Amino acid sequence: KIKESVDTEKTPLPSPAPGARLLQPPPPIAQSEQNWPLLTVSRGFFDSAMMASRKAEGVAAGLTVEDDGEADGGWGDEADLGLDEDGEGKDEFEDAEAGDEEGDGWAPDDDDLDLPADLDVPAETGGGDGGEDGYFVAPTRGVPPTQHWTNNSALPIDHILAGNIESAFRLLHDQVGVVSFDFYKSHFMSSFSRSRTMYTAMPSAPSLYGYPQSNWKEANPKNGLPAVGLKLNDLVSRLQSAYQLTTSGKFGEATEKFRSILLSIPLLVVETKQEETEAQQLREICCSYLVGLTMETKRKEHPKATLEDQKRVCEMAAYFTHCNLQPVHQILTLRTALNLFFKLKNFKTAGSFARRLLELGPKPEVAQQTRKILQACDKNPVDEHQLKYDEHNPFDICAASYVPIYRGAECEVAPLSQAKYMPEFKGQVCRIDNVSQIGKSTAGLKIRRKVR
Repeated sequence: KIKESVDTEKTPLPSPAPGARLLQPPPPIAQSEQNWPLLTVSRGFFDSAMMASRKAEGVAAGLTVEDDGEADGGWGDEADLGLDEDGEGKDEFEDAEAGDEEGDGWAPDDDDLDLPADLDVPAETGGGDGGEDGYFVAPTRGVPPTQHWTNNSALPIDHILAGNIESAFRLLHDQVGVVSFDFYKSHFMSSFSRSRTMYTAMPSAPSLYGYPQSNWKEANPKNGLPAVGLKLNDLVSRLQSAYQLTTSGKFGEATEKFRSILLSIPLLVVETKQEETEAQQLREICCSYLVGLTMETKRKEHPKATLEDQKRVCEMAAYFTHCNLQPVHQILTLRTALNLFFKLKNFKTAGSFARRLLELGPKPEVAQQTRKILQACDKNPVDEHQLKYDEHNPFDICAASYVPIYRGAECEVAPLSQAKYMPEFKGQVCRIDNVSQIGKSTAGLKIRRKVR
């Protein structure tokens, strides 16, 4: 091409060297059928059957004898067909021939066969040797690790991490009587978000999932368990922040914090019996604080216009002193009840609160003021008004009506929070945890992981 475009008379071209050839770079892309990854396909039932039939045909062909002439000798006249002049012979077995048509007795019952509509069998070609069959057997799909998590564990958190929300709902319903799952939505979403990782395998390819497991050292594909994200120590740390909010008097924020801890307890995973016992103690602490804080909030909102209203306010303040609180918070409840009862002129009960307060060892200035009130109460140890409060008879507090449930009286229990209620509240949703049904019979809290 260069020689044709150049005027050789004006610009003579050099003569090529002997043996010269045109150099071309190799193609940058290899043939696809050479390096394309092939899928390993297992041999199906029909493939094995076809191969067996071909082998049988090959053996049968080797057993046949070629016809190389006429038979003589001992074969006799029976080998002669005895054709007549027209070239037709008399067949002794012609009565057995029924022609091409079959009788009704041989009619196959294939009209009512229910074959799948998606079968695509290639039509047979006449005179061929069968060729390659068009059957394809896809490999068996593997089981994801998340399915093994649900099969190996009966803990709700393991089912949440596996993404099986329905089975997690059922476990929470059977174990702790949860009937309203609205407050669990944020807990479920935060737990599921840490159940898997994503990594890039090849450029421009979709990302792949990784499933962290807690027993990854000895786990195999069938006994794996998800990694633990929420631990008991995490809830204890959150409990300390709830204590600080209570001390600061931020009862609304403290109530939300305690309720969040309470709802997280069924989503724990513990390994030992001691940790399980500590989790149950944490549930009792949250229940006591939630009952007391909600009752205190209700007391502050209660009107104080009439004497009956004031008596009701004093009763709830007295009930608050019987909640199982930390000493620093118990001192605050006793100071509140002491002041209210002293103003109501129930000096006998006020003196009892003063003695309980001094036993807890308050600050010097608080102790000095409490002793002064106690001296004033001892001068006239009489209660001017009769209240529904008996400090010498142990009782629990109804979390709905805030009245005492004395020992031996009939009551109903919320399965999750273990809060006590009067019998008329059975079947309603618990006021403390907002999720469980009061009085429902359940299997109990299960947070210890046991492999099935």
